[in-house]
Amino acid sequence: MIRKTPIVAAACSMHDALRALVRSPGIESGLKFRAGLGVLLKTGFVHLSDSGISSFYAILESLKTLSSRQEVVLPAYTAGSLAVAVKKAGLRPVLCDISLKDFNADLKSLREAMNEKTLAVLAVHMFGIPVSDMDSFRADMPEGAFLIEDCCQAMGSRIKDEPVGSSGDACFFSFNRGKNLPATNGGCIVIRNSSLEEPLRLALRGFHSSSQLECLRAFLKTALFIAGTDPYVYGMCHSLAHGFRETAPPTDFPIRSLGNFQSSLGLRCLRKADALFMARYRNGMALLKGLSGAAGLLLPEIQAHILPVFNRMPVLFENEKNTRKVQERLWTRGIESSCMYVRPLHHMFDLGYGRDMFPNACFLAERLLTLPVHPAIRNIDIDIMVDTIRGLL
Repeated sequence: MIRKTPIVAAACSMHDALRALVRSPGIESGLKFRAGLGVLLKTGFVHLSDSGISSFYAILESLKTLSSRQEVVLPAYTAGSLAVAVKKAGLRPVLCDISLKDFNADLKSLREAMNEKTLAVLAVHMFGIPVSDMDSFRADMPEGAFLIEDCCQAMGSRIKDEPVGSSGDACFFSFNRGKNLPATNGGCIVIRNSSLEEPLRLALRGFHSSSQLECLRAFLKTALFIAGTDPYVYGMCHSLAHGFRETAPPTDFPIRSLGNFQSSLGLRCLRKADALFMARYRNGMALLKGLSGAAGLLLPEIQAHILPVFNRMPVLFENEKNTRKVQERLWTRGIESSCMYVRPLHHMFDLGYGRDMFPNACFLAERLLTLPVHPAIRNIDIDIMVDTIRGLL
């Protein structure tokens, strides 16, 4: 089959990219992008950076000016770059296990990981599924610790009709390829605790400005991504795309502000955000409905008070051998799926934990397959995914 639907896809057109390039020399797009994000996220304190991970790093740097504590608690199954950012800030990553109900942090394990040394707790909204009980996150935290929300995979998701990121002292988002509001790269920070505003401004002053050459490079990357994720082009050139994918966490990352091109492109994506988010929600819920009750399959539980804008749809196979079988079968039928992060954090890094610790995170890493839910997914693609998985099981 020549047509292959990729696990991620562009949300903008080549026309959008060209218009963004033309409008990128000025600062007006950046100001409008910040203002638009402020409306979407219900806040006036939005700061831009060149990535979600550099946004997280800036938050940590600002927290260090307010406390001498050294530990940052985060789930054992999440992006390895988060642990890299914690270490880059001179702090210590402390892990907790995840829940197999919603694939976010397990509250009991989280309580055991926190103590008087805890500087911050990171609530990661994995796969776009919000942490359903943010009140317990806050209530169980040691006095003086800060709550940070990682919303990189969850832009558009809501908890009790409030946008994710509304419960923490600070939160951050990503606009990288494949995210819910993709602008090739970029990120932003939202401050809810006013005491962090000035320290964050000082931390961001150390970020390098993006040059016009870097903006041009970003445009070229965007153009390649738009062209390369067309299903027919991807079907012919997917082997080349695999060579550009990150298979291991970075050892370091650049610290830059968001370039004018990304701001302009982000603004164009923001204007159609509602349609992008609703498509992801509908596709994810359709997959959940189609796969519900399938033997040998674990699906995330979606509480009534949350609205998930899925970044991808996570499914767990009780028999880990089925993970690879389904992935191969879906590919032959024209759908790309992904195992996401193939190892938990304590297997990626030497953090002082035994390999058998955090059993739920290990279980998930061994048995997880993520399915595409981006707006380019068609009803027939959903039917193919459901039929393939049910047929094999």
